[in-house]
Amino acid sequence: MHTTLLLVRNGATEWSRERRVAGRRDIGLSVEGRAQAEELAARLKGVDVAEVLSSPLPRAFETAELIATSHDNEVARDPRLTDFHAGKWEGMKYADVSVSDEYKRFLVSPLSDAIPGGETLHAARDRMVGSIDQALGDNELGANIMVVSHAGPLRVLIAHYLGMDLANYHRLRISPCSVTALRFETEHGVPRVLAINCMGDVNPIIR
Repeated sequence: MHTTLLLVRNGATEWSRERRVAGRRDIGLSVEGRAQAEELAARLKGVDVAEVLSSPLPRAFETAELIATSHDNEVARDPRLTDFHAGKWEGMKYADVSVSDEYKRFLVSPLSDAIPGGETLHAARDRMVGSIDQALGDNELGANIMVVSHAGPLRVLIAHYLGMDLANYHRLRISPCSVTALRFETEHGVPRVLAINCMGDVNPIIR
């Protein structure tokens, strides 16, 4: 028996179209983002989901609700699944952040330096792992658990489970409404990676 974790990134927003750092702003889905979530709900048709957990931020919660409704599930909010505390960078365009001296310093030593005015990668990893550990403990082996969060924290979480250096988290691509599937044989074991950034039918992957 095993437990399968389905990690989902929220759908697109107007800020993602503008290439802005959303951080913890209360931003909902754009028309495109809702369409992405509805398409993902269709791709997940036939997948028996025991629990749906979500970041409390509107863009994630709306994504989770659109999926959960089609599975007759309710969505549980978990603040540990929220986006990075982006500090000074929140609201800025990625192009402007990427040329700043602070961002260049952060890339050199992301494990020792925090996002200016924000959090460290270790802090983001620890809260994400804490949420997953609780979900695994709350569900019986054999369950499929869906977790809806955001690109940055999901990259950090996946890097952790892959055994990667967290400093390389940004090398992972996690697209809006993509699915990353991890399979746990035990509650606290190292998972098997079934898929990363899947944009197609999930059913064959998790069988």
